[in-house]
Amino acid sequence: MSKYMQIDIRLRPFYGKPLVKVFPKISKLMSSMDYKESLENEPSLYVLVDSLASMSRDSMVPSDIKEKINPYVTQMKALKKTAGELLLSRKLNELDQFLYQIEDQFLDLESSL
Repeated sequence: MSKYMQIDIRLRPFYGKPLVKVFPKISKLMSSMDYKESLENEPSLYVLVDSLASMSRDSMVPSDIKEKINPYVTQMKALKKTAGELLLSRKLNELDQFLYQIEDQFLDLESSL
């Protein structure tokens, strides 16, 4: 690695409008379960997967909500793991496809709430 330069490849969110407007039902659910701070600073969906995963394990979250989100969270976590590996190996075309799949899971969860 260079002594004075670093390579920086990262995922940045791009919603076009506030996250709470793009995913109002997910945002409302997270806020009502005391996960509002997870929505601050408009995180990427890639980052938001971890917050939903934490929520799905939280003993304070009612079991009916966990049952509703768990199938999506399970799929999102698997997709994120593969996406992370692709990001590290700089396979950006393949990474893009997995990011689309994560987005699809968020859209499906949004429509199911």
